[in-house]
Amino acid sequence: MGRRARRKAALAAALLGTVLAGGSLSGGCGARTGLNIPPPAPECEVDADCPGVEDLCKPVFCQLFEAGQPDGGAAPSPEGAAPRRGGECVALEPVDCDDGDPCTKDTCESATGACIYGPSTLDIDGDGFRAALPGTIPGEPLSCGDDCDDASAAAFPGGIEICDGVDNDCDGTVDNGARFVPLDTDATRISGDIAPAGAGGLAWSGTSYASLYTGTTQGFNVYRSMISVDGQPLAPGEEVITPKNGDASGGPIVWVGDRYGAAWQDRRDGDYEVYFSLLDEDGQKVEGGDRRLSKAPGFSVNVTLTWNDAEFIPVWQDERNGLFDLFAQRIDIDGNLIGDNVQLTEASNGLGNEAPSAAAGQGGIGVAWSTGDAATHFIQFRTFTAELDPRSEIVTLTTGETDAVYPTVVWNRDRYVIAWFDKSASLKAIYAAAVSEDGQILTPPTPISDPGPFRSRYPFLRPLGDRLLAIYSDDRDQNDGYELYAVTVNADLVPISAEQRLTFAPRDSIGPVATFGPEGDVGILFRDDREGGEHHVFFTRLGCIAGD
Repeated sequence: MGRRARRKAALAAALLGTVLAGGSLSGGCGARTGLNIPPPAPECEVDADCPGVEDLCKPVFCQLFEAGQPDGGAAPSPEGAAPRRGGECVALEPVDCDDGDPCTKDTCESATGACIYGPSTLDIDGDGFRAALPGTIPGEPLSCGDDCDDASAAAFPGGIEICDGVDNDCDGTVDNGARFVPLDTDATRISGDIAPAGAGGLAWSGTSYASLYTGTTQGFNVYRSMISVDGQPLAPGEEVITPKNGDASGGPIVWVGDRYGAAWQDRRDGDYEVYFSLLDEDGQKVEGGDRRLSKAPGFSVNVTLTWNDAEFIPVWQDERNGLFDLFAQRIDIDGNLIGDNVQLTEASNGLGNEAPSAAAGQGGIGVAWSTGDAATHFIQFRTFTAELDPRSEIVTLTTGETDAVYPTVVWNRDRYVIAWFDKSASLKAIYAAAVSEDGQILTPPTPISDPGPFRSRYPFLRPLGDRLLAIYSDDRDQNDGYELYAVTVNADLVPISAEQRLTFAPRDSIGPVATFGPEGDVGILFRDDREGGEHHVFFTRLGCIAGD
């Protein structure tokens, strides 16, 4: 029983004893007068009785009642009454450890009450260079770090540029002058007997790839397989990372230097909600397990995930308010949720906001999405601060007269690049646009693929600073379905390479997700129907050829 409960019980017992002895609690006819009701039990007798006394950063102590004050000082004690024992818990001012320096993380140690001043930025990759604070440019005053890529120990100021998929010297360009060519003669099947299956996410740790994908047994699950340097599945093979038959899907995954972050949606708790987990270098969940991010009526689905050198930021579409809108959540490096879900969009005119894609920039994040009705959709984009407050106005990139859908967004040196496909434009191509952090259109929407009278779909971008690599599906060859293609464009979205066909099997190769791998390779995970029309997940690679 708690202290407050004991006080109430003591008072009740005293009152009950008075009534049983023939007394009355009122002054009516026949009532006893001058009834002396005992004071409530004290909150404390020593400091240890006070809740939270162990936390010396928020000190509390037991202030004893003065002698002769049985009711805690409200009135003098009657003549001959014994002084009241004990006292009440009083909180003191909490310890203030703020030293005014943004480059220190100011904390108070609860066991001692001492202030601790550690660095406010991280060096997760262990290369001796710290990442910049979110919303700042590495190396600038008050950025508190100069590492342009804290997910890779091969990237730091003054590094030697090699073909490895990272910006080694932090000049804003990845693999300077390199080009990319198909590396594998045939793709490798990754998923087991779980068709239909589809790609979710792919990330490279420096020693292996972690692939996440959706597959089906009695229900949908998210599976994880590790893939070797040369593109082969590693032991122990395919493993489920979500509750079995929980109707889970999704699986974006990012590597941050010493661990992975992964997100997905499932309906273990009824309707679809968004979940997040940390994985170690071997793809195993770490202590703490799954974190549920959304807790609201309606579906929460289509989650995307980015990392800003300090925090994971998943973004998803959520119908808690009736129509779909976009929500986000900040999560620290250890998987702790920072604050509550943040609503990023406001549905209007009966149109919801769907299919988000997010990327971390230098001043925050950029989010692209589609909105529309059953016949037409248009692409919108907006930037937000590191705290998820709006930074720019909403930028509408298409007219709404065609069916533009499924955007993807990346940060490329000094701008966001957004790509999507259009199902009803006169050229059914992959389109892209470049937008600054303050919402200015730097390059208006332009086609970056040329399917002729046929269709390009499902783009995925990899930024290289002075250029970008786009990977997508296309059915121009009429090979009984879609095949994967790739093209390199400059920062202004002008193609600077020929379009390359990457797959050659019958039926569809669609939905690619890609990441830079060893020696500048680009690993690509995708859905492929070549085996009797069943949907399986395959993996292939582009090789990096260094520039002159």
